[in-house]
Amino acid sequence: EFIPDSISIDALKKRYPGQTLTQIYKSLFGYKFEEAQKHFVESLAGYSIIMYLLQVKDRHNGNLLILSSGHIVHIDFGFILSNAPGGAFAFENAPFKLTQDYLELIGGVDSPLYDYFKILLIQGFIALRKYVDDICDIVEVMSRESTLPCYDKFSLKEFRDRFKPTLVESEVT
Repeated sequence: EFIPDSISIDALKKRYPGQTLTQIYKSLFGYKFEEAQKHFVESLAGYSIIMYLLQVKDRHNGNLLILSSGHIVHIDFGFILSNAPGGAFAFENAPFKLTQDYLELIGGVDSPLYDYFKILLIQGFIALRKYVDDICDIVEVMSRESTLPCYDKFSLKEFRDRFKPTLVESEVT
């Protein structure tokens, strides 16, 4: 499906060679830079949680779009749960994509926006943990008799464990 008013990070990097994502955002958004920057942070936090829980792989810049509002949007969910590009030789181990370019756009690890990003991550993760049983039930039903490769090595226990169900809420932070 086509996503209007969007462009991949890969295409942006080709359009603005040698520029960082921060420089590109400043060029694209001008006086709306801070608003676009905030949209980026909010959408990055939400996607980071989902990427961690569903173990989405293949997160190269061609699969990451920037909307005209500044939000980041992930596309191509062909590698989730238990499969990854390269099969037995999968190299992606990061729970989600947080590059130096993203950190610079956020303002660095000492910035208020980075603190905001962390708060959103924690609040989102805590909110989803409340529905761990429902989410696991849905994923389990979907896995039954499925021929999708993402269920080949899928473990419901490992999936449930990513929600850290044994931690109390104060330990999640």
